Amino acid sequence: MNRSEGLLLVLTLAVPMVVGCGGSGGPGGEPPVAEETVTVGPLQVGVDSAAALKTMMLTSPSTSPIAFAALHGSRIVRLEEMGYGRIAFSTNREGPHEVYVMNADGSGQTNLSRNGAIDGSPAWSPDGRKIAFQTNRNGNYEIYVMNADGSGQTRLTTNAVEDLGPAWSPDGRKLAFGTNRNGNYEIYVMNASGSGQTNLTNNAAGDHSPAWSPDGRKIAFQTTRDGSTEIYVMNADGSGQTNLTNNAAEDYSPAWSPNGRKLAFYTYRSMNYDIYVMSADGSGQTRLTDNAAFEAEPAWSPDGGKIAFQTEREGHWEIYVMDADGSDQTNVTAHADADREPDWCRAPSVVRSLIGANLSDGGSNPPFGSERPLAIVGLTDEGMVSATTIGQAEVNWPSLAVARVEGIGSSLVGAKITGTSITRVIEDGGRGLPARLWSVQGSPTTTAVLVLFSAKTGKVASVLVSSDTALADAPAALSGGRVIVSGSFAEVYSAADPSRNLASGPATQVTLDRRSGEVIAVS
Repeated sequence: MNRSEGLLLVLTLAVPMVVGCGGSGGPGGEPPVAEETVTVGPLQVGVDSAAALKTMMLTSPSTSPIAFAALHGSRIVRLEEMGYGRIAFSTNREGPHEVYVMNADGSGQTNLSRNGAIDGSPAWSPDGRKIAFQTNRNGNYEIYVMNADGSGQTRLTTNAVEDLGPAWSPDGRKLAFGTNRNGNYEIYVMNASGSGQTNLTNNAAGDHSPAWSPDGRKIAFQTTRDGSTEIYVMNADGSGQTNLTNNAAEDYSPAWSPNGRKLAFYTYRSMNYDIYVMSADGSGQTRLTDNAAFEAEPAWSPDGGKIAFQTEREGHWEIYVMDADGSDQTNVTAHADADREPDWCRAPSVVRSLIGANLSDGGSNPPFGSERPLAIVGLTDEGMVSATTIGQAEVNWPSLAVARVEGIGSSLVGAKITGTSITRVIEDGGRGLPARLWSVQGSPTTTAVLVLFSAKTGKVASVLVSSDTALADAPAALSGGRVIVSGSFAEVYSAADPSRNLASGPATQVTLDRRSGEVIAVS
């Protein structure tokens, strides 16, 4: 089994998905709620019966980075690739700082707050539908909240002093924040509506930057109460305030890992500001960045595998992302102005919608349609690389079956699809590319379609159409750089021209390129 197959081994029956982080299922808004939702790797599959859905692993070469699976046996009404790809941040690239959002790779950088005041410290709500932030648009800093698309900007605090650094509770019902309304900075908590504002810390020192633990039981924060700035933790009601860092240097901005076992923070203990990590009890304090520049404001990815942070190593503030062990540090904003205060959305968002009421994101013509009986997907550790479905009248869906194809070499993956009147094979181009339609004449005598995929790219290489239901059981001969498939083929299609039938009449042998799967000869 190659490593990518681990993405597909567990199917989880889940409640209908909530689309968050500013994502949507397409131009029509959120996808319809299916009766049941099944999770397969990074995919959300909406079906009418999770119990009836079959997931068959195709035979993928051990050297292939792609795992292929056929999903069938239940009506597929939604197929979406999910991801944790949205980061909110603040930037002054259009004047005063605004709240922006971007994909985790830095693409799609978009202004959300669009106000002439200074907006910053964005914080995603747990469901990804809202962003809390601080702004001085009322003459002093207050806490506001807005929808994930920037609409509905609403004031939550109304105090003559500064209210800063909002942090959501894991259930989304409360917000913690820092405020100097008592003559010094304290950690307060309020309901998500802004009501019930209550002081938790009640200390003469300055308390800032609250961060709620994933289980909702504790709040970490920074404080000056021990002669230097330290990271403390307390119970969510303000009791049990305890020093975690216990270091003479300054320690700032705690951020909980998603599993609650670690806290990232930044500190001046190395004679410059760097990102550190420690266990939740304060032990094991470890340096992650080692750069002469100022580095601050760590934020974990929802899977705990990465940390975003701000750094001045380019001569101005940029947002970088690194692995959780400090490796692979990468600039994702790459802009000449100041980009700061990253916060990673914790809720999944739709990367692309392939089957559903909103049709295909690739603009296929004709589109995928709203329902399909089968999808063959190719997945890697980084997400979906291909998705292929078939066209077939719904009355014939019960006749559909899928089998693996063996003996076609180490560069190809094959699936035999049997059923009545299969009319086409539809391959999604993905990420804005048009879909490819592989024409199949379709009649009661079309009972088997052999689809061959490249094990390197996941794309369809060729389609062989037959009335021989034993097609996949016939041995394929490997000869040098070729694969020779024998059978009875009424239609043969190749990637070079997926709409043109290469078989001028009934063919008994198709020769394919052993690496690409392209059709070389039909006889």
